Amino acid sequence: MAKIAFTLAWGVVLVVTNRALQDVTWAQYVATFLLGGAYALTLSKARFLHGGNAAEKSR
Repeated sequence: MAKIAFTLAWGVVLVVTNRALQDVTWAQYVATFLLGGAYALTLSKARFLHGGNAAEKSR
């Protein structure tokens, strides 16, 4: 459930950022790339987003 909420919140951040940079196309590409990388890094590193099963939790 935490991953779903985090993904929805991140989507809102991405949309707001793209709307703020609406007239600057290159900045939209850079922001999307950086936010996508930060999203992937956060999903892989954040402990509160790892539900998993008992075998994954024991590592």
